[in-house]
Amino acid sequence: MSNVAKSTAKDAAHQVQRQPAYRALVKIGVFAYGLMHLVIAWLALRVAFGDNSADASNTGALKELAKTPLGGVLLWVVGIGFIALVVWQLVAGFVGYREFDGGKRLRKRLGAFARAVLYAVLAASSIAAALGGGSGGGSGEESLTSRLMSMQFGPWLVAAVGLGVVAVGVAQIVKGTSGKFNEELETELTGTARWLAGAGWIAKGIAISLIGGLFIAAAIAHDPEEAGGMDEALTALTQQPFGVALLVALAVGIGCFALWCWYLLRHAKHA
Repeated sequence: MSNVAKSTAKDAAHQVQRQPAYRALVKIGVFAYGLMHLVIAWLALRVAFGDNSADASNTGALKELAKTPLGGVLLWVVGIGFIALVVWQLVAGFVGYREFDGGKRLRKRLGAFARAVLYAVLAASSIAAALGGGSGGGSGEESLTSRLMSMQFGPWLVAAVGLGVVAVGVAQIVKGTSGKFNEELETELTGTARWLAGAGWIAKGIAISLIGGLFIAAAIAHDPEEAGGMDEALTALTQQPFGVALLVALAVGIGCFALWCWYLLRHAKHA
């Protein structure tokens, strides 16, 4: 891309950032993301106390929202909000994090592009549910693992995916323990607020790491059914010593992540 084209793209991105409608939609998206995590936390608590019908995952959260009196409208609002988050992260990926230099800026921009993909998936799921197509059936992780297993060196590919997911989870745990989440804020959190935000990031990182562990277990067992998403990971946790207590703590942590999202509504640096 030429320097002129890059400059034009950056100018366009800055113009988008200055639009009040864009900023309002981003806030709706951040609120929706927090709401989804709050619902997942509630579903995780139900799993911890023996409710086998609870699906503590993004899909389960969308289903719970659909059951509310304004479920259809709410799913549309959530879907549009996630589309706004896609734009938000694309803009951050192209022109954000200018306060950082070199490699750190590149890593943060790549992270923004990765989040844009995640929000796009959530937007598609939300809109599909709003249109009555459901929020996805079966285990997407299991079908992905099945496809990978059918390839040459399939178990190694599945293990590589698992290790990659674990790496993402560990990075979020480190972010929570180190307080690096403050880099996303205009004003740093301190005291109890910092502790709650850190607990949220750590809990989410643990949950993601558990999902990666299921992929690795599937690779070792050569069995795609061993793979799973958030719900399977949290359910597996209950089968461990002190599993119920651990899952309750994790659910509370995921609830703290929802609070973190809502704090971003007013204090995000790159919105």
